[in-house]
Amino acid sequence: MAGSKDMIADRILSRLGDMGLIEKLLSMPNSDLNSLLLKVYQEQAEGVTPVDIVKAFGANRFSVPSEIDPVKYHNFEAELLTLAQESGMKTILLSPAAPFASCSSFGCVSQNNVVSATRGNEILSDPTNMLAIIIAKQLKEKTADNRTPLHYCTTARVLRAQVFPVRRGYYSHFGIFCIVSSGKDGGSYLCEKDMLMTQLAYYRKMLINRLDAKLSIVLRKRRGYSDSDGFYNNMAEMVRNEFPGVPVSLDPEFVENNYYKGIHFSIFMEKEGGERAEVGDGGFVDWMQQMTGNKKDRCLISGIGLDRLLI
Repeated sequence: MAGSKDMIADRILSRLGDMGLIEKLLSMPNSDLNSLLLKVYQEQAEGVTPVDIVKAFGANRFSVPSEIDPVKYHNFEAELLTLAQESGMKTILLSPAAPFASCSSFGCVSQNNVVSATRGNEILSDPTNMLAIIIAKQLKEKTADNRTPLHYCTTARVLRAQVFPVRRGYYSHFGIFCIVSSGKDGGSYLCEKDMLMTQLAYYRKMLINRLDAKLSIVLRKRRGYSDSDGFYNNMAEMVRNEFPGVPVSLDPEFVENNYYKGIHFSIFMEKEGGERAEVGDGGFVDWMQQMTGNKKDRCLISGIGLDRLLI
């Protein structure tokens, strides 16, 4: 995909007669580049008519409305957030915009999969990144303390630029409920166990108690810990002991993955009729360490797709 986009850019630059145009633009101060782009968009917008907008809407996959009942959707959001507050989590209402490169800067997501914008922003594509950024800022400003693990959560409608299958239930925008936990390493993986237990306990309560669904969990091993086997085995044993009525499958084979560290879990729900569907996943990431510079900071993220649970 990156190669094809480079070919398109090269074709355009060749047509303009300046193969070094991108480098020239990147050499500009961000404020000047932003002003230039705003001028381009302003000039472009002045030539657009209401009739053009109707035509553009019909061809724009990013702005197609969802088929989900909005009352049902927002009631479900309220139910999820209320349960989170009852579980001792801090709920946050996010902006629909995020700082530019708030996903790609962690080295896990291509900026091509995000809808970039001007004024140093991008359209929100992953609320877990934003919750982690908020926590990191509070830790650095000492307005929060993660020696006792912090658990922040939110619901958000996100927009992503990758191409999705053309079939019912697949849109460029969709709803997510997510949890981001941050704690301080105190040895024996106690911090990680606390965060993992808190998040899985929430999903168990929500899926089983509230939705009367059959829940199962798959635990996958990832690199990122010096004692990867010991870490994975500790987490797996804890999950099996704490959730005796939930089927837990283990996948101990390493898979190259730059996103999760140590362990990656997937949550499956069996619907009426026996259909089994993956509704969410999560795992440990090193984002907090990257942002705070403190190697003892731990971070666990997870999320479930709201649309999948409502369609």
